[in-house]
Parts: sequence; structure tokens; C-alpha cells
Amino acid sequence: MNVMANVASQRSKEIEDALGMRFTLPDVFFEFIGYVDMLWLTDMFDALMFVPTVLLVLSHERPWRVVSRLLLAWGLASLIRITTVAITSVPDPRPTCEYAMGNVFTTFTLHRCGDAIYSGHTLIFVICAMVWTSFAPKNLVGRALTTFVWALCIAGSLIVIANRAHYTIDVILAWYIAPGSWYTVAWFWYWHITKKGRLLKIEFPVEVGRHRDSDLPEKCQRRRVELGLMPDGTPYDPVTLYLNAARGSAELTPPPEEGQMYGPVCESGTLLPANGLVEEKDDASPEFDRIGERPQDHVVVAVRQSGPSQGQDAVGELGRGFSEGFGREDSFSEKQ
Repeated sequence: MNVMANVASQRSKEIEDALGMRFTLPDVFFEFIGYVDMLWLTDMFDALMFVPTVLLVLSHERPWRVVSRLLLAWGLASLIRITTVAITSVPDPRPTCEYAMGNVFTTFTLHRCGDAIYSGHTLIFVICAMVWTSFAPKNLVGRALTTFVWALCIAGSLIVIANRAHYTIDVILAWYIAPGSWYTVAWFWYWHITKKGRLLKIEFPVEVGRHRDSDLPEKCQRRRVELGLMPDGTPYDPVTLYLNAARGSAELTPPPEEGQMYGPVCESGTLLPANGLVEEKDDASPEFDRIGERPQDHVVVAVRQSGPSQGQDAVGELGRGFSEGFGREDSFSEKQ
């Protein structure tokens, strides 16, 4: 950022030398807001916005989430500013500005000439105000402080214009780009980080789905469902969830003897992740009696626990068994 600002300052000097004079572009707000030669006020408003934001971060239940969002949004907006500050050179609106004429890589000057499009001070104001909007406490005190911060943001923007540190268009562009960067980062973080179960210790430092200690378990569960995440942070997979639940049933239910039918397993609809023993049984369960007229054509799956790797084979056996059973039932009905 400093390098491109120095480039813009040197180009501004070249334009002034070519014209032989320094002038200011017409600006509507300059006509209504008188000139104030107190440039230190712009830096003071930076501090007035930054210090309360730091206190909010330190007192927040998810400080690293707030910091990461703030720095990413600020970085994105600053990257956009790098591409604009030296592209179009405009005469500086402040008559007492200084040109950066040294090495562009090593020279550092505050409030240099030509550092115009767009306002970096206003960018800091708005980003800090967005932090308060998104992360301030959702109570009366939090709302009052957020309103106060936005009032400071507006006042600081007017101070920038009054000191002729920037044209009005520079301030307005900062007001557009800062919220856009903030919500762009929020969108990317949600869909490409949180939604995919990445960096969850930043988003949920205590428990997956819990933003605040006061969040109810139902709210945390609803948040996990919306994100498609399991309580341990892994992406929701219905097959894995089903097999894990079945594995839990296998641990609670003693395995059947070799060749023995395990009727209650099928009656409850639970499939254990194990080797399937598929046999036909004459006295099928009442559940199967209600399905067709020939219960002996349906299969009853007896499953023994032998490890999670066999779970999908068992699922396949059960599916094939039901398909064959219902197929024979359809052919029997057609014959009738």
C-alpha cells in the first residue's frame, strides 16, 4: 500500500509540474463544509474508532473470529485500494500536502499528496463500525454503543472532508467498499470454511454450533443442522451417521450364534454393520405378514458384529433381499 501511494504522489507531482500550477477539482461538499486546517483530527478519529473496537474484541467470547473477520475484510479493501490509488492521478485537495519524492520502496510519509482514491481513514472508520454491528452484544447497551460508533464514523468522514484530506468521492467509495468487503469475507467464510468444517476452533471455540455461552442446546443443534455438521465438526453424512448408530446397537445387542435367526433386529429396522446371514424363514415377523401374502418369500437378515468395514455389504444384502422378496410377491399377485 505504501509503495503504490508513493507512486501516486510522484505522479501527482509530475502533473503539477507539467501544468505549472496546483489546483483542486470541484467538489460539492467543499462548497458546504468549510476548510479546517487540523489534520491531526483525522488520526484522532482513527484512534477513537480503533480503541473501542479492540476492547470489544478482548471482551468477546470468540475473539479470534472477530479478529480474523476484521483483518480479512480490511486486507481485501486495502487490496482494492492498491489497485485504485495510482491508476488515476488527481490533484490533491489539500494545499499543504507533501510529495513523497524519495525511493518508492523505502519512503514513508503520512498524508502525502496524490494519495487520494480512495480514503484509507474512512475505510478504518467503516470497518470498525461493521465489527460493532456484527459482534456487539445483542442488548440495550450493545445497541447504544453500536449507534455511538456509527455516529463517530459519520463524524470522522466529515472531518476528513473538512480537512481536505480527500475528495468527497474518496470518502463515498470507502463507504461502499468497506461493507462490501466485510460481507464478502463473511460469505466466503461461511460457505468455504465453516460449512466445510474448517477452522472450527475459530468459529466455535467452545462447542460446534455455539456462538455464545448463553446459547441454548436447541439453538446450537439447529445451527449444526443448518451448517450440515456433526457435533464433532465433521460434515454430516447420513450413511456414516446410520452406520455409527447401528454400530452402537451392535455393542448393546449380543451377537447371534452361527446360523441363528435374529428376528428382533429386522423388526426394529436396525441394521448392524456386520456380516449378513440371509435366510428364508417360514414364521416371518408380524411386520412382514402385513406386507405380503407370502411372508416366506421375504428375507430376514441376521447380522453379527464383525467390524465397520462390512456395514455397506450388509446394507447391500438387505436391499437385495427386499428387492427380490417384493419382486416375487409381484409375480405371485399377477398369477392370482
